[in-house]
Amino acid sequence: MKYDEFVQEAENLLFSLDFKELKAAIEFPEPNIWQILGKSRAEILVTRFLAWLLDPQAKNSFGDEFLKGFIVKALQTDVGRQSGLTPVEISVADLSDVEVDIEGWLGKRRCDILIYSEESGFICVIENKVGAKESDAQTEDYYKLSFEDFSQKDYPNRVYVYLSPNGDPPQSEHFIPLPYQALLDAVKDLQSKQHITDTEQFLLRQFQESVTRSIAVDQKTVDLAQEIYDTHRDVFNFVYKYVERSVDESDAPREWDGKSWFFNTGDHGDYDWEDYRQYSFICAGGGRKFRNLMERFKVEDVIYAYVNRSGYVGVGTVTKEALSFREATLSDGTRLADLTLAGTYNDSEDDDICDWIALVEWESNVGKSQAVKANPIVPATACRVFEDRKEEFINEVRKELKKGSVTTEST
Repeated sequence: MKYDEFVQEAENLLFSLDFKELKAAIEFPEPNIWQILGKSRAEILVTRFLAWLLDPQAKNSFGDEFLKGFIVKALQTDVGRQSGLTPVEISVADLSDVEVDIEGWLGKRRCDILIYSEESGFICVIENKVGAKESDAQTEDYYKLSFEDFSQKDYPNRVYVYLSPNGDPPQSEHFIPLPYQALLDAVKDLQSKQHITDTEQFLLRQFQESVTRSIAVDQKTVDLAQEIYDTHRDVFNFVYKYVERSVDESDAPREWDGKSWFFNTGDHGDYDWEDYRQYSFICAGGGRKFRNLMERFKVEDVIYAYVNRSGYVGVGTVTKEALSFREATLSDGTRLADLTLAGTYNDSEDDDICDWIALVEWESNVGKSQAVKANPIVPATACRVFEDRKEEFINEVRKELKKGSVTTEST
């Protein structure tokens, strides 16, 4: 890239409204000790701070308040519950006598946080992942080993939590996949308590800001970052290749087949994967940014559909490019907006508000309970699937989906 070309492209990036918005979204509003020490994503330190929050015996004013709030958040997801415990039972329980061990022993292995009370017959195993992935059969081993030192008879009340930035599915079905947003919600609930000291409020605020900026970046910010990267890819690739780096094989441009896409279905709130399965479409949301995202998909592009906290649920081919929800019709002429759907989609006449969709013919798809458990490629709503990722696991995901799939005809 020539100097004048680079300057022009860099100006387009640095002075764009989107870049200014992203910069504001990731900046810390005040000096932050986690950021200053460069430890915002240090998994062991985040785990230690979490253990301090959870420990009724620690030097804080929380008692078992945060512990119960955190477990309630996990149980409310209603995924992987094994003990029959309900959020109500936990909220009224007395867990003030629990022991909280960091890197607690389960058989010959150590889990991140082990919480137990002989008096209450309660055990909770927490595996915390900030950047690393689960090692082979890690959570399944923890589950099995937990019965060696903590028998079912003496500890009938059991909760297993797999904490990760996006609530990625663990290998063991017994662990509840919990996103960091649930942790942030529990911290926010704690901050509202009047008895919390000024020092504790400061520590909670610092932790909350660090997690929000460095670990659990919200979906809107991630999508904005993805859009900026896609728009100014040449600038980022040029900087990545030449600034303070040697040119080697790892810096080579990644190959894309021009049609394969990862797509997070956004199965929460107003959007529902079962609608997408039954009526053969995908929806990113409304507004300019999501319209732009949907307009990237072209006819014959391949979509790898993913549901947060479940896994990969479908592979399909785009049959009709982006259009507003109010205009979308099936092959028989039925308008999507006239159907009774599980989700609530915006069919506004205003293109800057309404939801945008693309029609997809599913090669294979499954319900969330049958999802292929694997991490999302990125936290963003959509991104290209490069050839190296296809070789790693996407082809395997495709194969696994076909095994238990309901193959659908184009509607």
